[in-house]
Amino acid sequence: MLEYFAHDEPRPAPFNADELKPEHAKAIGAFLDERVKELRAKHPAGSPEERAARALKEAVGVHLDALNECFEDEEPDTLQARKTSWNRLVFIVWPWEGTEGYDAYQWRLVRHLDADAAVESARRLLATRQEVADKKRAERQ
Repeated sequence: MLEYFAHDEPRPAPFNADELKPEHAKAIGAFLDERVKELRAKHPAGSPEERAARALKEAVGVHLDALNECFEDEEPDTLQARKTSWNRLVFIVWPWEGTEGYDAYQWRLVRHLDADAAVESARRLLATRQEVADKKRAERQ
């Protein structure tokens, strides 16, 4: 039995939106499709559980379609849409974290569009921390 790890939200990805590829969408879709099949096999048609499985299948399908439309180019608007679509799927798959077949490395929240955006974010964070440190230093003097 795999251990379940509870978090406030899925972990941040060690990669950016521009690194996501159609095969990532395919993998997360296949995993969720298997979960739907398992649920439907265990519950009779029309039962609340079977209806929940159908709802999951539809939700995943909508989000996968949206994500798959975001691989045509690397423009900032497309990357933003890719990031948003990916992160929605990550929240859908997140309840299975710690179970067999769950890809804990890949199925994480994307924070940045590309490496340049990640560097800029780090610079802003460092500048903010420096301002706080400077303010504390000034207050002590």
